[in-house]
Amino acid sequence: MSVITVPRILREKFGDEVVEALLDVINLNEPSKDLATKADIANLRTELKTDIAKLDGKIDSVKIALDLKIDNLKTALEGKSDSVKTGLEGNIRDLGWKQKLYFLILLFAMLLTNPKAMDLLGKLLGPVK
Repeated sequence: MSVITVPRILREKFGDEVVEALLDVINLNEPSKDLATKADIANLRTELKTDIAKLDGKIDSVKIALDLKIDNLKTALEGKSDSVKTGLEGNIRDLGWKQKLYFLILLFAMLLTNPKAMDLLGKLLGPVK
């Protein structure tokens, strides 16, 4: 806080109360040491730019790592889906043959146990000789 000397003539003319009020106003307008200077703001701006650049680098490295993990998972899932597909295709092929075999067994069982079916089959196949 700086020392301000008020001339005696002002004190006599306006009185001590007015001069003290004027001094209070002047003291309020005096620059405070808590306020940031242009240099402080420039330093802060430089620090922020440095921090932002570091964060950008970290974000890029995390993005690359995530992309790599996603690609690895995609490759693993594709391999598993191919093996599951191959297994299911084999199962379907096996079921197709089993279904045909069961149909033929059922047809022969019906033909052998039903005499009318044998007569019908004879009539149908008779002219084929």
